[in-house]
Amino acid sequence: MKVKTIYSVGWYIFIGCFSVWLICGLNYKFLFNDAVEQSRMELTQALNTAFPREYYIIDGEPYDSNRRNLISIGRSIDIKQDLQHMDIKSIKPLSGNWELVDQNENRFVYENPSYRIYVTKNTKDNGYIVVLTRNNWLELLHL
Repeated sequence: MKVKTIYSVGWYIFIGCFSVWLICGLNYKFLFNDAVEQSRMELTQALNTAFPREYYIIDGEPYDSNRRNLISIGRSIDIKQDLQHMDIKSIKPLSGNWELVDQNENRFVYENPSYRIYVTKNTKDNGYIVVLTRNNWLELLHL
């Protein structure tokens, strides 16, 4: 009798956990996926506006740089060095009202009321990594 009870309790716990997982997964897919995609598109447009392909040699398409949760979303691009952009000081956003808020020899941080841009050296590909995130305190905690 005791084995049957333990088996029943284990089975009900499994069914309950599976149901919670299924409900949460479906809610995320149908309720939050559109908001995440819209946010990604908005960040991609802002990144393409600040760093146009006509001016910089961009390697590939924008990608998710450090997506840890729904709140922390960043889009980034890889910029290759050329004769015009030999140092990290020359990699800066072209359009918009950007202010330089932090700098050192390996990282420059630009900010406007909506977004924050991190420009760092890419040691593997001899270029630069540009990350655009929303300008809020939660992003500062994750980066």
